[in-house]
Amino acid sequence: MKIENIIPKSEARKLAIQRRAEYSESEIRKKTELLLKNLTQTEDFIQAKTVYCYIAGRPEEINSRGLIDLMIGWGKSVVLPKLNKNTKTFRRFNFTGWQDIIKNDEGFYEPKQGVNDDLSDIDLFLAPSVAVSKTGFRIGYGGGYYDKLLKLVHCPKFCPVFEFQIFNSIETTELDIRIDKIITERRIINTRNNNGLLSFEK
Repeated sequence: MKIENIIPKSEARKLAIQRRAEYSESEIRKKTELLLKNLTQTEDFIQAKTVYCYIAGRPEEINSRGLIDLMIGWGKSVVLPKLNKNTKTFRRFNFTGWQDIIKNDEGFYEPKQGVNDDLSDIDLFLAPSVAVSKTGFRIGYGGGYYDKLLKLVHCPKFCPVFEFQIFNSIETTELDIRIDKIITERRIINTRNNNGLLSFEK
């Protein structure tokens, strides 16, 4: 029986960032277009009335601005996170336009303020990731903020990433929350199936 190598989180994070640097911006734009096409064709996305999204702030994250505009155009409600640095948790913000988005002291864009913490109306959760395992365990930049948040939602959880951000197995802890589906420019992986479901091949 073959034993799968488990990559430490720090190494997976480093490798994913290195791989991203190998692609030009035009290649990333093309991959993003294909990824978003795959995402928007899923039944969960089509049926969702309220989607929890994020504003991409790093090169490794899928550019979500166009996606947010698309969802608003489709009549969906978009919820964005506002980080509370004191509690190291997110509050929600119901997106009402880019005029309510500011650049914070760390250089990232976020809502001016959080409104409340009720997540009972979320139909689909899109989580940013630096890397993710085929079994659905994602890693960010080490703060654990999203894992705390993901524990509070009971809707489908998607992870939109590029193929080069996927690893067979990444180290996990009991605090890590599993993603239901991984959306890439080539396929959709159902993480509840260990082999993954290849829905699209480009």
